[in-house]
Amino acid sequence: MAINASQTLEINLYKPHLIVLIGAAGSGKSTFARKHFRITEIVSSDYCRALVGDNEEVQYYSKQAFELFYFIIQKRMELNKLVVADSTALNKSVRQELLRLARRHYYPATAIILNTSLETRLARNSSRNRVVPQDVMLRQQAMLEVALREVHSEGWDKIYILNEEDVDIVRINLITPPIYPRVEPPYDIVGDVHGCYDELLELLDKLGWQKIDGEWKHPEGRTLISIGDLADRGPKVVECFELWMELCRQGKALFTPGNHDNKLMRYLEGRRVQIKHGLEATVGQLESLDESKALELRRRIHDFIKDANPYMVLDRYNLVVAHAGIKERMIGKMSRAVQDFVLYGDVTGRLTPEGLPERRDWARDYHGRALVVYGHTPVQEPIIRNNTVNIDQGCVFGGYLTALRYPELEFVQVKARQVYAERPGGIKSIVTGEVPTVSSSGDDEDKP
Repeated sequence: MAINASQTLEINLYKPHLIVLIGAAGSGKSTFARKHFRITEIVSSDYCRALVGDNEEVQYYSKQAFELFYFIIQKRMELNKLVVADSTALNKSVRQELLRLARRHYYPATAIILNTSLETRLARNSSRNRVVPQDVMLRQQAMLEVALREVHSEGWDKIYILNEEDVDIVRINLITPPIYPRVEPPYDIVGDVHGCYDELLELLDKLGWQKIDGEWKHPEGRTLISIGDLADRGPKVVECFELWMELCRQGKALFTPGNHDNKLMRYLEGRRVQIKHGLEATVGQLESLDESKALELRRRIHDFIKDANPYMVLDRYNLVVAHAGIKERMIGKMSRAVQDFVLYGDVTGRLTPEGLPERRDWARDYHGRALVVYGHTPVQEPIIRNNTVNIDQGCVFGGYLTALRYPELEFVQVKARQVYAERPGGIKSIVTGEVPTVSSSGDDEDKP
């Protein structure tokens, strides 16, 4: 989305981040960079040209200079450092290469365009020690106008267009992503609920949770964590949200949204979504409420989902909770690609023979230090493999509702009271990995 910075002086960016400054000679790009960022954060193509050829003015060295430019950017990304790319970036090929590096390292990428008038640039150029030829200034102006048109379709996370009057009053705020709740273990991490309220209450009871005088308590001072997808398919979605919102208000629980929760949020915003794949059940339950209660509850559910952490890094980076999982190099980052991945998984864009989205098995190649707890794709058994565990055992499809006790790494389960929805192809099985202790309210042979 492009944002006209004359309407907002605050530029808030999650770190780490790739910030690409786009502007013609004399636009004030380098001055802007030095004002807002540390010198070590700025990677300048001119400086790279001087490093390789002893003279930043000699364009003959540009090929080697840009090889160094991209190399330094990549090395900073490997270390999760902020990168401010200072070149004219008027050539689309340069912007594409910077975006390629950002995508490869799962960095959010923001373009800041200094839309300085040709008249101002020519005046500045005439007073510089290194005067840029006028034909170059005119050519760059034409390239800037093309970039202003093309940049919106190139895939940037954010675009800011700064006019001359904006530059001096802009403030850039680099923000730590909202993924680090300051809540210490122990945790009870609950898998995909999908409106299975009765099973959720049974699971909380089995975990040792009690509601005393209106307050939820656990004798061990534990914290509940939902991996998302309270919404859709099951019979009591509203009750599930009301319960989890109450737990969060009391400081006893955390919540990260799933793809079904995200779709419900978009529906509540009035955006066009397809009312199927279980959303029709949630919509029906909301529409059956008393009108005086429904409006306020819709607002609270919407805000609850919208304000939730997209994923969570906990226990001093030893634990990550993400609805559909996360790759090791994504942890700590907040690009659109990361936010899509934690909601939908590693999708290929194709469908399985059963008509479900085809997903790559990202956990097979995970080798991170942090244990990743996720759900999204129901599997028969909660199995730890490669330091990941899927705790979606398809309760709404007649399977089990699972909780992982952390750091004990013990599973606690309750059997679905009935089959609330059918899943094409059934619930898959994972046959590799370690199986910690499982406490179940039903016999093992009852599992689908």
